[in-house]
Order: sequence, then C-alpha cells, then structure tokens
Amino acid sequence: MKHWARRAETLAMVAALIAVWVGASSAQSRMSDQDVGRLMKNLKPDAKEFRDSFKSSIGKSTIRKTSAEKDAKALVETFQKQTETMLKHFQKEKKADTELRTVLASADQIDSLLQRVSLDARTSADWGKVKAELDLIAKQFGIAPTGERR
Repeated sequence: MKHWARRAETLAMVAALIAVWVGASSAQSRMSDQDVGRLMKNLKPDAKEFRDSFKSSIGKSTIRKTSAEKDAKALVETFQKQTETMLKHFQKEKKADTELRTVLASADQIDSLLQRVSLDARTSADWGKVKAELDLIAKQFGIAPTGERR
C-alpha cells in the first residue's frame, strides 16, 4: 500500500508542477528555481524506482544473460547516478545545463533501448514518469524533450 501511496503522491506533485508551469508559461518563460529543484528532487527517487524495476524486468527479457543485458544495466545505473549529480549541482549553483544534457543523452539511449527490448508494464510506467519529469526539466532549460533531440 505504501508503494501506491507514494506513486499517487508523486503523480499529484507532477500534475501540480505541470499546472504551475502551464499557468506560469504565459506570465514567464521558466518555473522558479524552487519548482525546478522540487521537480529534480522528485526525479531522484523515481529514477531509483525505474532502475529497480528495470533490473528485474531486463533479467527476464530477450537479452538476458548477454553482454547487452550487462550494458543496459550499467546504462540505467549511470543514468540514476547522473540524476543525483544533476540535483546536487542545481541545489548548489542553481544551474544544471551541462549535467542535464548528460542526463538527457543517457535518457535518449534508454528510450531507444526500451523501444528495442520489450519489458514489463511496471518498468514502462516507471520510465514514463521519469521521462515526463525529465521533459519538464528540459523545457525549463530550453532543451527539446526526450526523443526529439536525435
């Protein structure tokens, strides 16, 4: 039950941030640093949750027990750590352009992988949440959303 409550809370926060962003977009071109920081803070546990569901699901996929599985797990692990680094840098400097581009490059690789390898619904849902948060963050820095940068 805890898992669903956390998930509902996260989705409510994302919805609230989208509402704030949509409302603010006509008045200003960017969320406040506080809102961007909050969104990045939410991304951190969501990236961990995606990493966990990914690890479980990829072990049952068509690439299990191959070097591709090992590479995919390493990519997702790196991505998760990059989100933490991005948050720390943003909290300190109120900037994240360089770190965000690195996170988005990894996200594009993960997105491409998920289009090639079929994984379970939980993993897809977890990635959808992460991707939506990343796309909102990218927009705040004037960067195209996931999948549109290729």
